[in-house]
Amino acid sequence: MRRRSVMLGAAAMPLARLARAQDVSGRPIRLIVPFAPGASSDTIARIVAAKLAEPLGTSIVVENRAGAGGLLAAQAVARAAPDGTTLLWGGGTALTHAALQRDPGYDALRDFTPIATIVENPALLAVRSAAPWRDTAAFVAAAKEARGGGLRYGSGGVGTPAHMAAAAMLRALGAEGTHVPYRGANQATLAVETGEVDFAFAISNIVLPRLQQGTVRVLMSTGARRIQALPDVPTLAELIPDGPVITSGSSIVGPAGMPRPLVARLHAAVNKLVTEDQALREALTREGGDITISPTPEAYAAEWPKELARMRRLVEISGARVE
Repeated sequence: MRRRSVMLGAAAMPLARLARAQDVSGRPIRLIVPFAPGASSDTIARIVAAKLAEPLGTSIVVENRAGAGGLLAAQAVARAAPDGTTLLWGGGTALTHAALQRDPGYDALRDFTPIATIVENPALLAVRSAAPWRDTAAFVAAAKEARGGGLRYGSGGVGTPAHMAAAAMLRALGAEGTHVPYRGANQATLAVETGEVDFAFAISNIVLPRLQQGTVRVLMSTGARRIQALPDVPTLAELIPDGPVITSGSSIVGPAGMPRPLVARLHAAVNKLVTEDQALREALTREGGDITISPTPEAYAAEWPKELARMRRLVEISGARVE
């Protein structure tokens, strides 16, 4: 009898491990955010993390890793155990670095588990309110005519979507420009306000508050469609035939190998929150976001190869590259 009891206990151990692998209840989750504390995307991540903690039955700790443009955050999650306790906010960061670098330290299509999408924010082209360009036509003319390195434009760093948006736009226009990278999109937008640079693309939830304060003017967006908050502002795709669509998405991904039941539970919790929390939805829309709820984790995963191909094409068009 004792021998049989020992055997039953040994057989139950793998099942216990499997149950733990499929459930994060009671185990703290690290949500790694590839942005500095206080950034707009960091703020959204913290709001979502706080609201997800209760339905998941655990605490969620936001950990900021902004080094190397978010590459360190993507690497940390790619190397983490697939038990659901380490997640990445913003899968686009992992895809962007995979497109920009020959060897980012991971395989974007092999080393991650896409879980859920939340919102996409287009970049907005901002100029200071005192700039002479009142509309896109005047700005485009100025960009084409500028000499001596062209207009100066800021971004949150080399290879960021904002950098690629500006470079792709200038290349499509046949114009020159001088890139001035900053330590973040907030600093780049501040440089627009002070006149240090002529323009910058920055994510909508960074630019819109400054537009409301009257310190900048918005001339175009990079979304697939005009944003609800600025219906009169054209998109880059409207101005340039086959112009690129460039957005910065808020999503959640984990390391490869996560159990399907755990992925499904995390996806369901995120979707329920974004679908039912009206205050959250209004906040996301108010900041220029386009809410994008993936119907299933598999549907989100199916978009990854397409998104990586799109990012690689954007790198090619813009000429951006990080070695």
